[in-house]
Amino acid sequence: MANIQYFMALLAALVIGVFLIKKITGCIFRIVIAVIMLAIIGWALTVLHLL
Repeated sequence: MANIQYFMALLAALVIGVFLIKKITGCIFRIVIAVIMLAIIGWALTVLHLL
């Protein structure tokens, strides 16, 4: 019976871990894209001598 409880705890930890990694990765990906876009806009404004 202890083996089933160990398996269930391991499965729950795996599901929670995957869920958290998915949420964190999505947020980090959006931040990286936003920083890249801001850098491109800043570069473009510098090249056009508007900044």
